[in-house]
Order: sequence, then C-alpha cells, then structure tokens
Amino acid sequence: MDIAMSNKNKKLTEAIARNLNVSPMVNTSPTYASATATHYPTTSQYITVTLDKLHPYEHNPRKNRNPNFDMIKESIRRRGLDHKPNITQRPGEPFYIIADGGNTRIQALKELFNETQDQRFWAIECLYKPWKGETADSVEAELDLLIGHLIENDTRADLTFIEKALGIQQAKEYYEKKLDKELSSRELASELENDGYIISKTLISKMSLCIKFLYPFIPDVLFNGLGNSPIDKLLSIRNNALDVWQQYRLEVETDITFEAIWENSLSRCNNDNPFNVKTFQDALINEMTDALEGKVSYEMLYMEVDLDERKFQKLAKKQQEIDAQIQHSQEDVAKFQQQQLEKSQFETEISHSDKLEKPTTQENEVKEIVVNPDTPIQWEEKNDSTLDTETENNHSESGTINKTVEAEPDNDLAQQFSQNYGIVPGMTIQAQREQQATVNGLEFACVGRQPVADIWQVYPSRQHKAEAYSLALDIAEQFNLEQFVEHIVKEPVDYSFQMKPLDEALEDDTKRSIYELLNMLQTHDLTYSDACFLDTALLLGSAEREPNIDDITLVKLFRLIRLVRYLRATATV
Repeated sequence: MDIAMSNKNKKLTEAIARNLNVSPMVNTSPTYASATATHYPTTSQYITVTLDKLHPYEHNPRKNRNPNFDMIKESIRRRGLDHKPNITQRPGEPFYIIADGGNTRIQALKELFNETQDQRFWAIECLYKPWKGETADSVEAELDLLIGHLIENDTRADLTFIEKALGIQQAKEYYEKKLDKELSSRELASELENDGYIISKTLISKMSLCIKFLYPFIPDVLFNGLGNSPIDKLLSIRNNALDVWQQYRLEVETDITFEAIWENSLSRCNNDNPFNVKTFQDALINEMTDALEGKVSYEMLYMEVDLDERKFQKLAKKQQEIDAQIQHSQEDVAKFQQQQLEKSQFETEISHSDKLEKPTTQENEVKEIVVNPDTPIQWEEKNDSTLDTETENNHSESGTINKTVEAEPDNDLAQQFSQNYGIVPGMTIQAQREQQATVNGLEFACVGRQPVADIWQVYPSRQHKAEAYSLALDIAEQFNLEQFVEHIVKEPVDYSFQMKPLDEALEDDTKRSIYELLNMLQTHDLTYSDACFLDTALLLGSAEREPNIDDITLVKLFRLIRLVRYLRATATV
C-alpha cells in the first residue's frame, strides 16, 4: 500500500513539474531538514510551507504560461511575495496544493530558488484552508477549487476562450457526477451561479460547441488566443456548410462524410499563426467541391457558405419584402382614394337633383294674396330652397371645421412621439427597429443587449445613458472585459457607467485598447478627459489578417461614440 502511494505521488509530482517546465524540487541546502505533515488543520490559519510540499492545482484552467510571468518573477525577486497564496491539502496526500490562484507565483518561486538557493524563496507563509470533504476525491472540494481558480483568472481577465471553456467543461463533469444526471446549459449556469460563478447559458452552449467542433482540430490556434468573434464565425460557417452538404450530397455517390471534410480542412490550419477564417473557408469549400465531384461549383457553394454573402442575401430578401409591402400599401391608398372620389361624385349628383326639384314644387303651389288697395305692395321674394341650401352648407362647413379641430390633437401627439421617441403608433417597437435597421443596412447589428438600427439618429426623450451602458457591456463582452464595466447608481437611476480600475496592466494590446477606449467614453463624468491608442490591427486589419474588432462591435462602438458626443453636448446647455 505504501509503495503504491509512493509511486502515485512520484508520478503526480513529475507530471506537475512537466506542466510547469521545472524539475521536481530538491533542497540541497545544508540547513534544510525535511518534514512530513502528520495532521490536517480543521480551521483556516497561516502556516509556513516549503516549496517541496507545495504543488500547483493540476486542474488549473490556465494551460499556457502566464504572459506576465517574467514581470511577476522579477517583482518577487526584488520584493518577495506581496500576496500570500491560499492553499489546501487532500486527505492522505503529503503535499499542499494551491486553492484559488497563485500557481504562477509558485512557479516563479521555484525558478528563483533553483537560480539562487536563497532560503527566502524556499519557505513561504500561506493561508491554509481545510479540505471541503472527507476523502481526497470529494466532488464538492474539487468544485470549490476549480470555481475558485475560474473566479481568480476571470478577475485578472487573462484566460483564453478555450482555457475558460475547458474549465467550465470540467465543472460540468463534476456537477454531473455530484447530481448523477446530465445537465443542460441552463442547468449548468444555474448551478455555477449558486456557487458564486456567473456565466450565461448562451456562452456555455458556445463553449460546448467550440470544444466539440473546433478544439479537436485546432488546439494550438485556440490556445494561441483565438477569440469570440472568429469562433462565432467558424461555428456559423460550419452550420452553413453542413446545410449545403445535406442538400447536395444525395446527388453523388460518395462515402465521404461532412465530419471528415470538416476535420481535414480545419486540421490543416492548426499551425497557422495568425489564423485566418477566410483561408480556412476557402479550403473547406474546395474539399466540398472535390467531394461532390464537381457537380456543384465553387461559386455556388461560396454563395451558400460565406457569411457575408448570406447576410447580403437576407438583406436583399428583406428589401423585396419591404418593396412588396410598399406596393401593397400604395394600392390600398389608391383604392381608398377612388372609393372616396366615387362617393363624393354620388353625393354631388344627389345634391344637384334636390336643388332642381324644390323650385318646381314651389312654382306649382297656389298662394292667395289679399291686397289692400290703400296699402302699397312691397314685393320681397325669398327662395326657400336657397335658404335650405345655405343652412345645409353652414352645417356642413361647421362639421368640417369641428372634425379638423378634433383631428389635430391626435396628429400632433403622433408627431411628438415620432420626433421625441422615434415611435410610430400602430407598430411594435421591435418591428420599427428592424425596419429602420434594414433601411440603414444595419440588420446584422440588430443583436445583443442593445441592438443598433441607426448610428446617427438621436431622439431627445430616450434614455441615452441606458443605451450607452448596454452598448458598453456588449462591446466589453466581446473581449472578456464586461466585469470592468461598472454601473454607477445615482438618484434617480440613469445608468451612468465607468470602467473599474485594473489590478494589473492588460498585456493583450487589443484588450488594453478597448479598455482605454471605453474608459474614455464613460458617462459617469461627462467632463472626463483621457486619451487612448487605436492601431490599424484593431480597426482596419489588412489583406492577410482580419481586424481584431468585428463588424457588429464596430457598429456598436460608432453608436456609443455618437451617444457620448450628444450627452456631452447637451450637458453643457
């Protein structure tokens, strides 16, 4: 039993050392005496631990070397450890493990001790936390460790998408083992939230698809930092290509499957640095064309697979629907006007007929007039039909005036809503937004927390700060920076936002640029002045490389800039 345990510990130590790119720790200092833990504390307490008894957490979501490692190592060399790591210990194991962040610091300490043999790098003070379980394989304890590391890495915002996805996948396996059932994305999001980790079910679903359809074939590309936007594009291209393949594959006799085509074309791109979505798409369409034996042309497949082409097709289809609706409306208006004209002509004919009949009747009437010879006769004739007509006209004109007066307030109210809120009575807000987006060619950007239907139009009575806050969250989420967007609660609530200060500098140039840009565009203090650096790679890209910011995020950024300009301009009035 002891021999088996010794071999297990040896293999685990060697595996951890390989993961850290350092050899297992051996202290050759003459003043060092080894000690083995004989009991396990039951309460949290500070203890001094030597590096040979301190191992990294083997399920740490971070798989790549921390890009800030050299800076952290140099800081420890000069100042020592500013933050004591939290550690724990599995029952039956002779060593401690990192509880919730600090693996990079332990790696730096090991390298520093190997280089200097300085004892201050060998024995460090740590905060010990008891193991949450009675056995070394306690699921609850493993979940606590894993979620602690996820939260710590999210705070530093330095995990790649695939590292975070694999961490969430590991958590899913623990939960399913604990609950003895399979979990949907919604159920997993709920379980994680109950344990203090917030993540949307939509993001969990995307992570699952990434692990299933991308990770087996381009692991290096993903670990190199492939982000949200290209992953979204790859998954969308896969859906389009699969639909096309199922449509045309019955036309040829072939044993080739779509999964084989996807694997072959994607695997060949694993060494591409930088990875280009268009290059992969070209390879995929070529393989599909070959598999279909040329019965479907490259151009035909391209029209069905390419995301931009599909977007243009949807816009064209939508435009046809709008044109048809306009034509139908014009026909209805013309029909209504014709009905009104016919009705008016009929009423005119009836009125004219009445005028002709009434004088004739009066002429046939016999009137007796008594004449006094001594009284001069004054002839005063009044045509009754004329009186009736005048009275009728007076009533008609009065009715028209009253109707006009009554209609004007309704028209004014509708006009005010349209001018102040951009709302047209009789249509849903969603339908109006979609129609406006289509007219402006922004249908593709009508997504997310804050859909964008118009970049420039600003309606004075809308909640502009609320819109700006939602746009900032949408933009930040694309670069895993949403945790830095802070809602400033005011009275009354107006959804002002600002960017939280960074604990550590962001090493990624794109993330740093986006953070600085959102910091400059914050709405909490409209007199705030700052500068940010935007390079060509972020906004424009090149023929060989797509820009770091996708089209949807770019539209939302333009809209946010427009809103902040408006808010600053109106704040000075």
